[in-house]
Amino acid sequence: MDQKRLLLAFALSAVILFGWSYLFPPAQPEQNTNSSQPAPTDSPLPTPTSQLAPTDSQNIVSVNATDNTPQRTLIVSTPLYKIEIDSRGAVAKSWIIERNKDKDGDGKPLTSIASTKEKPQPLELVSQKGLELGKDDPSKILAPLKLVTGKPDVDSLLASRNFQFGGVDDSGQLKLRVGEQKTVEFTMTEPVTGIEVLKRLTFDADSYAVKLETKILQGGQPVPNAKIAIGPNIGDQGVPEYTFYSIAPEGVAAVGDGVEYLTASQIEEDKQSPHVKKFDAPVQWAGVGDTYFAMALVLPQPAIGLEFRTEKYEHQANGQKEDRFLITSYVPVPSDGSPAYLFAGPKDHDQLQETSAQLSNNFGGRQVDLGQLINYGWTSRMTKPLATPILWSIKHLNKLTGSYGLAIILFTIIIYMLFFPLKWRSSKSMKKAQKLAPRMKELQEKIKGMKQNDPRLKELQMEQLRLMKEGNPLGGCLPLLIQMPFLIALYIAITISIDFRQSSFLWIHDLSAGDPTKVLPILMAGSMLVLQLITPAPSADPLQRKMMAVIMPLMMLYILWSAPAGLLVYWLVGNLVGFGQQVVINRMLKNSEDDQEQPPAEKSQTGSRSKKKLNDARLTQA
Repeated sequence: MDQKRLLLAFALSAVILFGWSYLFPPAQPEQNTNSSQPAPTDSPLPTPTSQLAPTDSQNIVSVNATDNTPQRTLIVSTPLYKIEIDSRGAVAKSWIIERNKDKDGDGKPLTSIASTKEKPQPLELVSQKGLELGKDDPSKILAPLKLVTGKPDVDSLLASRNFQFGGVDDSGQLKLRVGEQKTVEFTMTEPVTGIEVLKRLTFDADSYAVKLETKILQGGQPVPNAKIAIGPNIGDQGVPEYTFYSIAPEGVAAVGDGVEYLTASQIEEDKQSPHVKKFDAPVQWAGVGDTYFAMALVLPQPAIGLEFRTEKYEHQANGQKEDRFLITSYVPVPSDGSPAYLFAGPKDHDQLQETSAQLSNNFGGRQVDLGQLINYGWTSRMTKPLATPILWSIKHLNKLTGSYGLAIILFTIIIYMLFFPLKWRSSKSMKKAQKLAPRMKELQEKIKGMKQNDPRLKELQMEQLRLMKEGNPLGGCLPLLIQMPFLIALYIAITISIDFRQSSFLWIHDLSAGDPTKVLPILMAGSMLVLQLITPAPSADPLQRKMMAVIMPLMMLYILWSAPAGLLVYWLVGNLVGFGQQVVINRMLKNSEDDQEQPPAEKSQTGSRSKKKLNDARLTQA
């Protein structure tokens, strides 16, 4: 996963930052580790590239018989989203999110990342690449709400036939105002095979959740193993390329007692079962989403039979071709009309909590947690409890300032002030280690020339251990390491929160995207270089200090070159605040007792004792 790779790079830089002393360590003294669903059959789902041939004459009639129902498009408009549903297969060919709902107001309008000030683009969730697969053969189409059963003849019929609309006039328009709920029915009957299908969708103008009731009968009996397609590649379709900070759409599912996150590449690379990932454990909900948006189907009861499937296609950008993958989830649904709920919207923490509470109430108190759609990465157990209050704090600062950029700046200043005592202790320990470094080196040279049976060896080793304890570089690293979980949580909060998406600040039009001028990453690296130069280091070697001061900023410049501007604002302001704090700390250390020269008499006595020990050691060797 791209986020995991980024966090590994982040952790690596932290190791270099705090563990430089280990690259040049002082020498150590020498010493002598659903339940309501029918059981699935072995018939697999048809792959998008498979040929779905009828198996007998009856099936040939059902597939090739003339479809007398005209093809139409239903357009559903609410204050939050706009949907286009094709009568052929009753699938969604467009799902546009128009606003991010805010519990304290109407929220803000949303547009695609590909938008400009002059030409805004709609935020489309449905992949057009999946729709193109069905141009010549409707059975191969990949689109949300596609219904499959695992029977090739039935699935071909369901994908190619036009459904009739119910609950909407001839205009094909369904508009909902605030507070309204409306229902639309899609029906299809095939007398030859005895297939009867009903999809009933109930839209709520105040919610991203759509109630979905599905019936599929053959000969009056529910068809087993019915599944609804969610995907492929739900997310902002205007993303030009996927990076560390803008992950490709991935599958997510609450399976068994946990939550699974799957990328298309993970499924493709599985040599035992390429192109498809099946789950034996019951699924509560499943779907597909990118960094900021998702679509997921929540079932009335846990059911078995969840599958994720991938399809390779060729993508061309900036004159270069690359292989990409579509990922689609096939979620088992009751075919007897039991209601499920389809969520399609932004992965906003507060909104997901509100929707989860609503669905839990609809399901009679069964716990639903759509907040798990947000991928907090492999450090989620540590960072999720911290990321939530961080977002809450920044949101409230935004209400005071009216700008998320200013909110990040104020939050950064507050956090660095809270961590100032740790920074003081760290600098103090580093300064002491730097001061004792020459004496440590002197002891190291003495010990090297001694024999193991020398009676003076133990005394010098004890002195070395005392100095290491007194000026332990780890004592300076430890206070900073304590901050790492918080800093990682802050990074995750800024990179996954939709609140920063398309929020402008100064010349930056989107705090969730990279700075197109690259001014922020350059300023961040420059300020980091200055901060490294004035920060005490455990090594007294000027060359090592300069190397450290240059390597870390260059590494962070590479990692954060295309990072979200919000993260760079935090990092830059943190460097500036840290610079001011370090100047104060350096002055305090200069005037402290640890940094003062010893009195001449004491210095003379110390020097005499050292010379005496050295002479004794030489006499012993002789």
